[in-house]
Amino acid sequence: MVVSVLLPQRDRRVNWKGKLFVNVSLVDLAPCKKLLKVECGAETVSAAIEEAASLYQKNATIPGFRAGKAPREQVMNLHGKAIHQRASQNLVEKGFQEAVQKENLQPVGHPRLEEDTPLESGKPFLFNITVEIAPTFELPEYKGLPVTLEKQTIGDEQVDKAILVLQERMCSYKDTDRTAQEKDVVVINYTGSCEGKPITEIAPSAQRIAKADNFWVRITKDSFLPGFTEQLVGLKAGDTKTVSVDFPADFIEPELAGKKGDFEISVVLVKEVELPVLDDKFASLYGLKSLEELKSRVHADLEQDARYKEKQSIESQIAKALIEKVDFQLPESLLELETAELVERVLQQNRERKVREEVIQRGMAEIQANAAQQAAANLKLNFIFGKIAEAEKLKASEEEMRTRITLLAQMNKVPLQKFVKRLQENRGFNQIASEIVRGKVLELLKLHSVVQEVPAQVEA
Repeated sequence: MVVSVLLPQRDRRVNWKGKLFVNVSLVDLAPCKKLLKVECGAETVSAAIEEAASLYQKNATIPGFRAGKAPREQVMNLHGKAIHQRASQNLVEKGFQEAVQKENLQPVGHPRLEEDTPLESGKPFLFNITVEIAPTFELPEYKGLPVTLEKQTIGDEQVDKAILVLQERMCSYKDTDRTAQEKDVVVINYTGSCEGKPITEIAPSAQRIAKADNFWVRITKDSFLPGFTEQLVGLKAGDTKTVSVDFPADFIEPELAGKKGDFEISVVLVKEVELPVLDDKFASLYGLKSLEELKSRVHADLEQDARYKEKQSIESQIAKALIEKVDFQLPESLLELETAELVERVLQQNRERKVREEVIQRGMAEIQANAAQQAAANLKLNFIFGKIAEAEKLKASEEEMRTRITLLAQMNKVPLQKFVKRLQENRGFNQIASEIVRGKVLELLKLHSVVQEVPAQVEA
């Protein structure tokens, strides 16, 4: 019978001299999965049991004997099963480490003990371990990667658009008797139907879309349902109208997707949007002294955002180019773990956005498929970056580690010593080191990339 369990943690108190095993054989299960068959010699087995028995004898409390003074035979009689289990765990751990070194393997993930023989003093001990290893591949040419850079220039037009957004955040609304115009707010009562039936008969969960009173909607493109608000232009308080819309094929309520909806509306009020005057007083609403200071700040923010987007675009193109240059299989367990983490991240984001659980579950297959694809790309890039770092001898220095850890502690508002302890408990130092090295690899790749600048796409 095959029993699959996680490999036990190494007992560092055991320190036998010489090699534990007399034979190691390697079976290929998949490109990134191997089966290690390890045989420990009879003398080593006896030494392991003796070592474990000595530890128990020193600490065992048996009636009639002082602590640590009980005869070995009685200790074995009382704790024989536990002693053999400890000896077995130590043999598996130490034997596995030496087998990995002998076969020159790079394990990833968690090795699994598939089967072993009963442990008996004076007899060989055999065990099998499934281990996943890092993929082997030839490092592609990573210098001179082509990159297209859309260089965006921030001018007065972009600044004015951004300030208009700030004005609209501080706008007020004034009732008006005139007919509704573009950018006005119209307060309406409405009842919706689809295929001649109330919407809730077709889509019971679409309560908000089916009916509402005193509903505020602004006449801007797709601010409510596609094509809805444009049909409110020219209406005034007291008017009624039937508004028809085509629900998109990917509509959030799948029962309505691709169908036509009709809405009986009555206009309660038309409200004109009044923007605050652009002056120093307006700037003070955002904590600044003058309008010029506000414009300067907005310009700087837009510049920073543009440069960040350029950086993200360059790094994304470099990653895509590298992934396309080489093909290799990935360790299954790492791929499963990365996929699960990405799925959980998407689910958490949806819940934070108050997306209904039934809507999330309907889209779960797509979420999982997208996560699996992204997980494969992430892992593949990590292995490529690791090999580039090795080729270029890129490492995280002690000073860089100290600086990054101090910064992270400050950002998380945690005392430095407490943050360091948390990293030790969660094995977080390796992750920080990996992030530093990853940054160095990206900088190297960007430095040696071939950049072609093109005009930025103008937003419609």
